[in-house]
Amino acid sequence: MSSLNLYNAEIKDIPNIIDLLLTFKEEEGSHLPIVDEPKLKKSLITFLNKGQIILLKDLEINQIIGCAIWFKSSYWFSTSECINLHTIYIKKSFRNFRLLTVLFDSIKKSAKQLPIYLSVTSGMEIDPVFKKIGFKSLGSNWRYN
Repeated sequence: MSSLNLYNAEIKDIPNIIDLLLTFKEEEGSHLPIVDEPKLKKSLITFLNKGQIILLKDLEINQIIGCAIWFKSSYWFSTSECINLHTIYIKKSFRNFRLLTVLFDSIKKSAKQLPIYLSVTSGMEIDPVFKKIGFKSLGSNWRYN
């Protein structure tokens, strides 16, 4: 197994994060709209300023192979805080449960016991994997058109 580095992204990592997320779009997001790279860059800067981007790098090939993007929020009806996990992604050729667990454990550590919410809108049928990690199903995501 490869040597891995898990670390918090910085501004200098944005070009590599964009490349990784464009790979996600190619692999899993055929139904998603066309990526606007300037908007994506702006969004990533916002996440860096208001949330966290955790990168997973394979040191043997010196390549970022996964990421998690999240931010702290509150419920619309309460002052209680929660974590909105915007993206958790590992490149298809590297994807396995162990790497997903490593990435998710880093999110849990940063979340400090706050509830973590994840909305899956990629169309991937991945519910059993998230249940295995410990997520509870709270419904579904629906899209019209």
